[in-house]
Amino acid sequence: MAFKIKEWLKKPKNIFLIIQTAAIIALGVILGVVMSRLNSLEERAVAVSAQLHAMEDSVISPENAVSFNDGAMGDVWLSRLTDVPENPYKSELFTFENGIMRYNDEELGISSRVGIDVSYFQGDIDWEKVKASGIEFVMLRIGYRGYESGKLNVDERFTEYIEGAEAAGLHVGVYFFSQAVHPEEALEEARFVAELLEGYKIAYPVVYDWEMIGTSEARTDEVSPEVLNQCCVAFCDYIRQSGYTAMIYANRRTALMKMNMSRLKEYDFWLAEYRDEPSYPYIFTMWQYASDGKIDGIETEVDMNISFIDYAKSGM
Repeated sequence: MAFKIKEWLKKPKNIFLIIQTAAIIALGVILGVVMSRLNSLEERAVAVSAQLHAMEDSVISPENAVSFNDGAMGDVWLSRLTDVPENPYKSELFTFENGIMRYNDEELGISSRVGIDVSYFQGDIDWEKVKASGIEFVMLRIGYRGYESGKLNVDERFTEYIEGAEAAGLHVGVYFFSQAVHPEEALEEARFVAELLEGYKIAYPVVYDWEMIGTSEARTDEVSPEVLNQCCVAFCDYIRQSGYTAMIYANRRTALMKMNMSRLKEYDFWLAEYRDEPSYPYIFTMWQYASDGKIDGIETEVDMNISFIDYAKSGM
């Protein structure tokens, strides 16, 4: 058999036949690989096309975006939250009377209330003069957590202020300055507040005020948005269960970039934005519009607020 193969290979036409057959086989293998690659590329092209179409549907544009100017990053665009009620207030209905902001919308039945918020920094306060100046409600700092120590503290003048404000006939709400780093601390703060409020008539909300400090000593600098939202829920749920109206306070930047308003929309919101009209795009029921107010009975500058709900009348 071996001799016959050798003799067969000596013929040139047979060697050519072998080369031709090998070439055909190799070409077939190469074509198979190429076709496989082409099919893979086609599948990838289809996948990329689908991704591009999905991106076209979700891309942030003026029609589905919230835009604002951030001091650190300049103009910022965020996806609009479609499940959170929009800001219903009309710019032309905001007015100033004797340096006090007011808002009246007969169509929606909104007649704002005038308020201030104070802490021990305001010093001595003549509450009768405050009342006579046209102020209708006051938000008192009930306490705070140290941003370095983490210790809970009662505002040094809370008892004095709440007794004076109530005696003057002002409606009272309170806020707690939180520096909680996890929801267990926020719950601790809520219990602390509820105990301090026993025996007082609280007509306005009880507010969770968590703020960024931005110093190397601040224990809250590394708190994630998810943890912050858990803290808001823990505090507000306990306050609500204690029979009070729960509210969250934040400036526009924190509310838009740190808080999940889709998750927190069931609680009332107190906006801090120092402007003649608010640019915050979502619903809020109280607005801190200035930090340099001048009110008779208070020697220092004071934060100015309006409430779009008469909490005392509504019994909320």
